[in-house]
Amino acid sequence: MSGFNPLVYEPEILKFWEDRKTHLLASQRNRGKKPFYFLDGPPYTSGKVHIGTAWNKSLKDSILRYKRMQGFEVLDRAGYDMHGLPTENAAEKKLGIRSKGDIAKFGVDGFVKACKELSIENMRVMNEDFRRLGVWMDFDNAYQSVTREFIDGEWWLVKQAHEKGRLYEGMRSMAWDWAHQTALAKHELEYKMVSDPSIFVKMKAAGKEDEYFIVWTTTPWTIPFNLGIMVHPDIEYVRCKVEGETWIVAKALAGVFIGSVAGKQFTVLEEFRGEKLKGAGYVHPFHDELKEHYEGIKRQHPNAHTVVLTEEHVDTSSGTGLVHMAPGCGPEDYEVGYRNNLPAWNTVREDGHFGEGMGKFTGRHAIRDNKAFIEDLDGCGALIARTQVEHQYPFGQRSNQPVIFRTTKQWFFRVEDIKRQMIAENDKVQWVPKAGYNAFNSWLENLRDNSISKQRYWGTPL
Repeated sequence: MSGFNPLVYEPEILKFWEDRKTHLLASQRNRGKKPFYFLDGPPYTSGKVHIGTAWNKSLKDSILRYKRMQGFEVLDRAGYDMHGLPTENAAEKKLGIRSKGDIAKFGVDGFVKACKELSIENMRVMNEDFRRLGVWMDFDNAYQSVTREFIDGEWWLVKQAHEKGRLYEGMRSMAWDWAHQTALAKHELEYKMVSDPSIFVKMKAAGKEDEYFIVWTTTPWTIPFNLGIMVHPDIEYVRCKVEGETWIVAKALAGVFIGSVAGKQFTVLEEFRGEKLKGAGYVHPFHDELKEHYEGIKRQHPNAHTVVLTEEHVDTSSGTGLVHMAPGCGPEDYEVGYRNNLPAWNTVREDGHFGEGMGKFTGRHAIRDNKAFIEDLDGCGALIARTQVEHQYPFGQRSNQPVIFRTTKQWFFRVEDIKRQMIAENDKVQWVPKAGYNAFNSWLENLRDNSISKQRYWGTPL
């Protein structure tokens, strides 16, 4: 055989199959025999298929053909994921819409209609692409997440969760995509290795002359919302004399931090366990700028701006052994704050900018203006040192922007209490390859109550 030209032979083969209804005949031949159930993990209707989508669908097609040849009745219905942000982005571009606020001005009904039309048109294009690849699936009856039938199924699931006591509305410090202005569930985050500023900040001990708690953070924008300092009760801490001031840090980190990072000489004055610091008060370095906020919070929550103890989230692998805590700016901080009756205070708006009433911070962007917060700390004498640190940080899967954390009201599925049961059930599944089991088991081990609500327009209404 010579001169093989796929542009000639592929259309001939496809026409041969179509004229003789080969896929239909192959399916009917095993009708009534032992069924092989196949659920198509749906590709997103983004338009033309890409190499990853083509590879995925071709692998599925190979398995289905093998099962037909084994004599199984193969249920090969295709499927499409058609809701979500990529379609909104494409519709915005097509309509000349620049922001989430512009959608409301344009009209939600018209925008949703445009999204649906775009999704269906993209599905038709992808159907043809898959057929060109020679994939034998039932594309004529493909399930579509935009149909009433499918949406009713999702609502049925929500109803079941409600009846079983697994649906609840609650306030949580959630990952927030400021570019798309919506909360994100854990599976919608992608962690990337990034280089961020790491700052060491001193906070003055209340009622003490020149004594400071030294905290560490990689998110300077959250410092205005600081309401506590986390300390491990069993870690050894020290009071050190440093150029006329007294600094409190973990004993194991004193030499590394004070001697190397801060570049200063020090003398240890006292050693003690962290539990001794419980309830110790301090004055926030931005107290003068946000005095009204801080004093109002302190009146209602006496634990505000005090040291709280926690065995989680504090160690001596890096930093100072004292961790800055802003309950409104992260899930771990939120949990510790909740246990210590501290509010999840955070005035950052949906678009990532600080809200009104925040003094000179009003209008700043949490991510883009990180440098300005560092300069403010330096200006008031609270910044001891600044370094760059490489660490994993979550990004929005669709926007590809670093997320922030905001405290918002969302709907959740309660699943943490049945995590062990789900892990046990997963152990009964034969995963091929084993890497699939490892990945899914890790996901289950780290499972939290999952948010199911979104602050967007193109999806199942909730």
